[in-house]
Amino acid sequence: MKACILCLLISVFGFAQKDNQSFYRNLVEAYYNKQTPEPILIYDDMGGNVVDTLYNIADKNSWYKIAITESEFGWFKIRNIQRLPSSYKNFPYDDHWVKSTNFLVHVDNYDDNHQVYIYDLPSLNSNRIHKMDNFQIVNIIEINDLWSKVKFKVGKKRIEGWLRFKDQCAYPWTTCPKYE
Repeated sequence: MKACILCLLISVFGFAQKDNQSFYRNLVEAYYNKQTPEPILIYDDMGGNVVDTLYNIADKNSWYKIAITESEFGWFKIRNIQRLPSSYKNFPYDDHWVKSTNFLVHVDNYDDNHQVYIYDLPSLNSNRIHKMDNFQIVNIIEINDLWSKVKFKVGKKRIEGWLRFKDQCAYPWTTCPKYE
């Protein structure tokens, strides 16, 4: 009997944690730009009705992070939105949409042996079009599987290309080493 109750509790809490996950190894994640005055509008469909409005958080140590399941025509379909870390809240907006503007990741060469490249296509077999020399914040504009199409400037040069999952970090104050 105790074993049955234990199994029941583990399965219930295990399923509850799935929607409340704070880190996804199988989805692209991004954080919302704290410098923008525009709120995040959550839609029931691309171009549909607004179901919620989230304003940037006054606490400098908190931000919104999304888990992206797909992208289309300037929109991200999301699994959820989370407010992290000090005022944690999970907004379970599975299969809802946000416009793809103002979402960022940072790229950091977290050790001397790690090289980060931007590619012209979402494949390691494509051309490397830019080498990241140091920390860089980039805008995510599209995804393809676990690759993010990003854009940013280096000096006056505008760079746009694909960043592999291993090099994406949706947490603005830490590195996010990932393993293939």
